Amino acid sequence: MLSYYTNIPFIKPEFINFGLTHRCNLRCKICETWEANPNIKKELTLAELKNVIDQIADWGNVNVSFAGGEPLIRKNDLIDCIKYAKGKGLTTYVTTNGMLIDDKVSEEIVNSGLDYLQISLDGIKNKTNDYIRGKGSFDGSMKAISYIKKHKEKAKSLLKLSLTTVITNKNVDELLDIYKFMKDRGLHEVAYNPYTVDNSYMKDKNYEDDEFWVSDGNIEKLRTICDKLIKLKKTEGKIGTPIISLKLLPDYFEKKTRFKSGICLAGYSYMYIKPNGDVDVCGKGPSLNVRNMSIKKIWYSLSFGKARLKMATCKKPCLMLCFPRISFRDVIS
Repeated sequence: MLSYYTNIPFIKPEFINFGLTHRCNLRCKICETWEANPNIKKELTLAELKNVIDQIADWGNVNVSFAGGEPLIRKNDLIDCIKYAKGKGLTTYVTTNGMLIDDKVSEEIVNSGLDYLQISLDGIKNKTNDYIRGKGSFDGSMKAISYIKKHKEKAKSLLKLSLTTVITNKNVDELLDIYKFMKDRGLHEVAYNPYTVDNSYMKDKNYEDDEFWVSDGNIEKLRTICDKLIKLKKTEGKIGTPIISLKLLPDYFEKKTRFKSGICLAGYSYMYIKPNGDVDVCGKGPSLNVRNMSIKKIWYSLSFGKARLKMATCKKPCLMLCFPRISFRDVIS
């Protein structure tokens, strides 16, 4: 909070997320990342990725995550990065659609020492998930879960296998069933993320006509479901979404562009490294590149300070888990 009100980063980022590639094997209707220019020649090389990991390890006590696009498109580099980061004592996270996880790949993932693996599942029904994420995606997620569980048990691995679910108008009725599936399969948890019309946070979109935005007719149903999820989180845990976010989800969808709740701490909790090495949060900068400047210097740079000011005045509704929009009352309660 002191960092926010002074615009001086007194703390390190909690997470540094590597976008290994914009390439993806799916064409999800709720994502625009795959539409970005997947310039393979400009992607950070394995040597460059390891150099940044060295800098993070020297900085100390920062979580490292790998995403995409689909990070397993760069499977060999991903596995090498996980092993390298673990050798430096860092906690590692990977988010994947699971489609590229077969028996051999799952064994490599488990043996890499990865700490947390999230597999996307946006519908407990095959039809729902495949409509949102593409044909075959439901079966792909199911197979990935089975393969990872098999090798996790075989290796007696402490890997925490979880689900990540984007809440949309198409899956409101399946959110509690996804929780039940997660629990019945003995998974670590499920994280519920609200759908955003533009996940680049740079474009203006029409909230009213979007088929995935939770409709007015489903708001009260979502409110009831969120109340149940809050009770489950309090009694059983196994839900990665903060209680404050679960409370605010119905308001987020109901109020659309009028949704404002507290302050956004993205600039003080999070750093995103694009596949080409540019550092950017919410499309607001600082647009400095790790090839030319250390991540620590980027974090404390004037350019990042200017980007934080842009984030502080951002008008777009946001309730993403990595961009916590909270109030002072939430902090002290």
